[in-house]
Amino acid sequence: MFCTVRLELELPFSSSLKHKRQIVRSVKDRLRRKNVSVVEADNQDSWQRATVEFALAAVDRRAAEAKREDVRRALLNYEELAILEWREEFVKL
Repeated sequence: MFCTVRLELELPFSSSLKHKRQIVRSVKDRLRRKNVSVVEADNQDSWQRATVEFALAAVDRRAAEAKREDVRRALLNYEELAILEWREEFVKL
């Protein structure tokens, strides 16, 4: 079972592209520690917006949902961003 998630993020405290890159790098590093693949997918030139996609693999849907929920909680505790949109898809192979 695979789960992919596309996030539209707002970075309200970002004051430059350099600051935004620091925040996005920190988010990506934090998610990678949870064994998910992460990429910044869009809005690279915007200071206060970011689009991040991540994917995770699990044995079954229940395990994928638990892992996805763990990632969601980690992002909700991140003070420097707000989640504007969360789109997810589960794929069984």
